[in-house]
Amino acid sequence: MNVTELSETELKNLKDSLLFQKSSILNKSHEFKAEQSSISSVADEAEVASLDISNNISIHLHERDRTALYAIEKALGKIADGTYGQCESCGEVIGARRLQARPFTALCIECMEEQENHSNLFQ
Repeated sequence: MNVTELSETELKNLKDSLLFQKSSILNKSHEFKAEQSSISSVADEAEVASLDISNNISIHLHERDRTALYAIEKALGKIADGTYGQCESCGEVIGARRLQARPFTALCIECMEEQENHSNLFQ
């Protein structure tokens, strides 16, 4: 049994959403790899600088997608083993509204805010 306050239909919809997001990220990853392999030589410095900036942005977005893909895989695993919706920090149930807004979240609102406040102290 899942620890969430979601109905079976809501849980299925969230699972479908996670699978769609996963598919979308994997498709973008394929496009990113194709883009990286098709970079050709350029003639002037302005083109080189523009291409470099574009490449850095693409790499940053690709890394962000990889992080999201990991969280999605983790959430799908939790759905499979019946622990989806349980906060990894305090063990409490994550609210249905939070899960619907961010289906691959691992923390309840309170623990997320605490983590953000803690990380802001060191910045």
